[in-house]
Amino acid sequence: MKNLAAQASRTSPGSSLAALTPRAALACLAGALSLSSACAGTSSEPRREPSGAREEGARPGKPGPGAVPAAPSGTVSESEPRRPIYTGKETVGSGALGEPALGPAPLEAARVPGAPFVLVKNWNFGTAGTIRDVRELIAEFEFHDQFNTIANGTKYGAVTVAPTAETAISVAHELGLPGNMQPVEDPAWPYREWTRDVLVAHVRPLSPSAAKVSVNAHDTGNGSFMAKWKLPGGGKNLGRDLLWETRVRIPNPVLGYWFAVWTAGNRWDDGAEMDVVESFGVPHLAPGAKCFHVNSVGGDDFHVFRNWPAGLTKMGVPQSAWDLSHWHTWTWVYLRDDSYRVYYDGHLVQKGTLHWTYQAKADGPVIDMRFLFDFSWGHTEITDVNISLPASSFPLTYEIDYSRVYLR
Repeated sequence: MKNLAAQASRTSPGSSLAALTPRAALACLAGALSLSSACAGTSSEPRREPSGAREEGARPGKPGPGAVPAAPSGTVSESEPRRPIYTGKETVGSGALGEPALGPAPLEAARVPGAPFVLVKNWNFGTAGTIRDVRELIAEFEFHDQFNTIANGTKYGAVTVAPTAETAISVAHELGLPGNMQPVEDPAWPYREWTRDVLVAHVRPLSPSAAKVSVNAHDTGNGSFMAKWKLPGGGKNLGRDLLWETRVRIPNPVLGYWFAVWTAGNRWDDGAEMDVVESFGVPHLAPGAKCFHVNSVGGDDFHVFRNWPAGLTKMGVPQSAWDLSHWHTWTWVYLRDDSYRVYYDGHLVQKGTLHWTYQAKADGPVIDMRFLFDFSWGHTEITDVNISLPASSFPLTYEIDYSRVYLR
């Protein structure tokens, strides 16, 4: 996520608002950055911020009805477009190119000429998939970011809840959590649930008895996670072409929701980062989840989403396809020449060049690549989503069908 203060127009899932600026000491949005005009007119891109000073003091901080009928919550209709059909046995995969996972080919494979992509990670969520329960989720994912924070530093309003005591970590005292420990999920008050087809991630008050919650109080929890598996680099530094495809929806959005599917590395200072999708619920688009933006942090993007609706329109996405309460698929294609493209249900929504290095400099130090899934709420440095709500407004619910990584 880019420094919002430096580029208030960047709003990407991991780098926009959330990426405000990873430097803990940096007063990220230099003043009150308001998204009041974000989706109504201009979208000051929020960036994601890894919280706290990390290597070099920076950590990435993560800123009409659809045409497809929404399926009942927790189900995936095979008739819905943009979902690959595969009838064989599926496996998660080891992540190694020489040991392919079993699963479908990528939807956008035909758009990327050359040798076929090889499926290396197949996270198919749901009891009929490859990530079928908490045990398998823990085997593949962590419940904090690569800088050991559970709220993008202290920027997100909701903190990530650990599924078990064994997976919980100690956290920053600024979050005000008991014993400075990560909350642990109570099965009677779940933050993650499974149906046959999806993983359902909730945001809800940490206390079932709460009457009101606020972003500043960090008194809500979420079901976010980050993959344990990572790549040693990206683009030229990886020497491989990458395709990452993820299918998600927000069936029950709440004002202030914060949603991002993004990548960043073990060092961050205004990049490198790719926000494959980032969206957050500002009043101007309430109720609902009706728009998003796509951008890199530190890269050279074809289009800067200063205005989310205008950006999507410019990129050829009809307004009827913006509703995020319906199923949508995002695909990031990142080639070994450092060029990239992002597709949304087959629409090209962003392209550009990004050096996968510390600070995204052409000659910068090599960094690794982590895969993050943020299903959160609120941001302390974005005025329009730094809010309080009645506890009865929750749960805020996200659903993830699958996420698959391909290499060649």
